[in-house]
Amino acid sequence: MSYYRELKDFILELRGSGFFLSPRDRWFLKFLEEEGYPVSIVKEGIRKFFLFYPPERRAKLPLFMSFGEIEKLKRHHTERVTSRKDWRERFKEKVNMAETVLGQELEKPNPRNVEEAEEFLQSLESLIAKRLWESLSKEEKAQIVSKFKVFKEREDLFKAMVKRELFKRAGLKSLSIFLD
Repeated sequence: MSYYRELKDFILELRGSGFFLSPRDRWFLKFLEEEGYPVSIVKEGIRKFFLFYPPERRAKLPLFMSFGEIEKLKRHHTERVTSRKDWRERFKEKVNMAETVLGQELEKPNPRNVEEAEEFLQSLESLIAKRLWESLSKEEKAQIVSKFKVFKEREDLFKAMVKRELFKRAGLKSLSIFLD
């Protein structure tokens, strides 16, 4: 079963109504799939989010509002998984990849733990996204903003989706230690 179909059936069952998801919900699920969120974590995050609301309100809740719960679960899951792997090696690989993209050598910190390493990589990812954004024409910028305007009310998700779009256009992957 595909990523989308598995989640769609699960979401419609939780909502208790409808036969399809809105275009905004489908974009959100595509974003999660492209970012490499495991189906089990997405399901659990959505389930936890919907449990906050009475059944009669669930049908009208926008799916993207579950992003905070999904993020919490992803962090918890990845901390357990990466504690078994050598995160320092992955960190070095990701920094080298960022140096290649940015075209400059970076001062490499020596992080004490996974959280510090991930924070540094996220700052590099933001720097790359900023440079990619600045290199776009006004028309391209307007097109991207327009594409994701339905997510404007959730600034964190909006920025993540714009960043993902920039990386996708440039053919780049996330720098996160937790994602391949």
